[in-house]
Amino acid sequence: MAFQDYLLTVEHPDRCSIDKIIKHCTVFTNVCTTLDTISSKICMKFQEPGDEDYDILQKALQNLDYLWKNAGLSYTPKLHSVLVHTMEQMRECQGIGDMLEDDVEHIHQLAAKIEGCTSRMKDKFWQAFVHSKIEAIQNCHEIKSKLVLSKEDAKRNFKKRNMVLDSEQRRSTLKLERNSSRLETLQLLLEKPDLSLPTIKFKTTR
Repeated sequence: MAFQDYLLTVEHPDRCSIDKIIKHCTVFTNVCTTLDTISSKICMKFQEPGDEDYDILQKALQNLDYLWKNAGLSYTPKLHSVLVHTMEQMRECQGIGDMLEDDVEHIHQLAAKIEGCTSRMKDKFWQAFVHSKIEAIQNCHEIKSKLVLSKEDAKRNFKKRNMVLDSEQRRSTLKLERNSSRLETLQLLLEKPDLSLPTIKFKTTR
């Protein structure tokens, strides 16, 4: 709600009323939280989703449709595909996280790094040789495990009084907080509160 807090401090004769600011910020905060809930379920991979996940996804999709109408936003082809086809595809494939573009994008980034290391080599044979060697190193599980151990050994050992939650615990804590926020918003929107946004008329100058 940082945007809301900031907007409420603005002093201007044409500023919206406090009620309008709070209502708009609430709607779009709920839109973002609902989209986050949907994306978290869409990212689940083959055979990961359970009955509860499908139920949450279905409710979140209904809430998103409700919020989108209240916000007066246009229904783009991408939004249509999310609202209409996501659940069908999730059930048909038992999870579609494996088919998303994240892994493909990651591979493109790795390929770009390798290309940056070899692109200036004039000899095409050695360019291909070095390219394949780097790729083999990146895909070698033994080398990966050694790199992880090396990074762990290089980390500073903090004294107990200065210790903070390790990365795994932090991720777990943040995930619990996100899930709590998602479910809270989900249940609130199922009650279909009055969130219709009024049309704003802008003054025109001649």
